[in-house]
Amino acid sequence: MLDKMDFFVCVIRCGSISAASRKFNISCSAGSRWLQELESHFGMTLMRRSNRLLTLTPAGQKLFDDFSPLADSADQLRRSIQDFKTEDIGHINIACTPVYANHFLMKRVAEYMDEHPNVTFNIVVSPWALDLAAESDLMISANAHYQGYREKDLHLVRRELYQCPFIPIATQAYIDKYGLPLLPSDLTQHRCLFASTLTGSNDWIFSLGDESEMIKIPKTLEVNDSDLLLDGVMNNAGIGYLPEFLVSESIERGDIVRLLPDYATSIWSVNLYYHPPQKASTVATHFKNTLLAAPFNK
Repeated sequence: MLDKMDFFVCVIRCGSISAASRKFNISCSAGSRWLQELESHFGMTLMRRSNRLLTLTPAGQKLFDDFSPLADSADQLRRSIQDFKTEDIGHINIACTPVYANHFLMKRVAEYMDEHPNVTFNIVVSPWALDLAAESDLMISANAHYQGYREKDLHLVRRELYQCPFIPIATQAYIDKYGLPLLPSDLTQHRCLFASTLTGSNDWIFSLGDESEMIKIPKTLEVNDSDLLLDGVMNNAGIGYLPEFLVSESIERGDIVRLLPDYATSIWSVNLYYHPPQKASTVATHFKNTLLAAPFNK
């Protein structure tokens, strides 16, 4: 019955039976059955479900308040014992922003699986990786930094993996047809491609000396994948604003042209988020350390 009480605590913390079931590596129907058996054991209702919301009864709140510290202690004990293993065994859930997943993550995971064949992974690719923190061991998220930017407060540890500036780009064919923007304000008269998952909105930042301006570019085409956005630029669909590492090779080959080179832009930052040591599993911690050692090896 202790495992079902542990699962009950996990359901409340994750906010859903499905999320807790994934963490326990059981089916959602099995998770629902565990909760029914727990309520049958105590002879009372512990939670009510309506409109996908879970509401604790007074008895459920009492169980959660009193048992959750014990569940945490047991989990910490399990992780401490795992430290004595000579080989990693376990499962790692990762939520990752598309650009990092597409270019870097899979190589790191494949290498780790070769070295540790008893470790399994589940990778969810999402621009909103941090929204999946309750059901993930590691979250890799990207955002745009600019003057005045403030990241929301999270109960997670953050390590920056990489940063680079955004680069405004277009093909020569597009420039020949629609003209070359000489000032950031000229962009309002152009077809612009953007990803709010990269920049947070359709606002592009440009700085020259001590002056900065935020240009609200036309919403000509929005996508939520940076590789697709670059493909749109390469097909003459319009002007893009992308992280430098994604476009530098194409600029060097002459496939695209860097625009407004005298202006500084926002900084694109990729960050690894993970749970504090007292909540992190041993196997997730080991993979996290491997990732931090060489996060951008292709």
